Amino acid sequence: MNGYVRVPKGTIVYPTGDGVEAPSTRDQVVKVARIFDVDVKSDSFYLLLPDEMRLRYFASGSKRPIDPDILEFADRLTKGDYRAVEWSTKWALIAGLQPAEAPARAKAGKKLDAPEKKSPTKQQQMVTGSVWRFTEDTELRYKVRNPAYAAVRDDIESGLRQLPSYVRTQTVEAKLSELGVIDHLDEPWGTVKAGETFTVRSKLTSGFAGGQDVPMLFRGEKFTLPYASLEPVIELVTDR
Repeated sequence: MNGYVRVPKGTIVYPTGDGVEAPSTRDQVVKVARIFDVDVKSDSFYLLLPDEMRLRYFASGSKRPIDPDILEFADRLTKGDYRAVEWSTKWALIAGLQPAEAPARAKAGKKLDAPEKKSPTKQQQMVTGSVWRFTEDTELRYKVRNPAYAAVRDDIESGLRQLPSYVRTQTVEAKLSELGVIDHLDEPWGTVKAGETFTVRSKLTSGFAGGQDVPMLFRGEKFTLPYASLEPVIELVTDR
């Protein structure tokens, strides 16, 4: 964390929000902002898969186990290290990166300027096990997967099999956007009262809302609530 890694030219780089992965067009040295897991339990795992595997992966879970070839493909891709490094608004598999020295300009900046100590943001403090309190009564909303999304996406893709994978993905995304079909639905969760507390169940994800949603253990159940809707009405009780 806060160190530097080299991203070689050709490394597949993923955007942290909506978008399509693409190979890096140049060698670059970047500062590590976050390291996170991309195994089958994470929200980012499906992004590693080709289109056909991705559809089968979403069909697995409670209905049937994940196909072995999907796990074998991911193991080869990650070289067995299911972690990723995030910087700025992008991330890449840690297996494809190399440790690096800080760029000369960064070293010079450290010598010239004393490091400025900044208070951690609420989002940075929102780690697994931290306890939070609502400061006022508020209405909360959460996100659930749109059951029609996979079916519509599959119908669109079935007519584009002749296109290369990268072009097909862009075309499908454009058509879904044109139709207004999104992969999640915004639903009312309910009212909370000032003084009510919750415990963060796991780290911030790279799922809905550009990676800023918060899976939490709240009233005995797991909900994914947009961080932006929580931030104005919560305060930290304990950090662990």
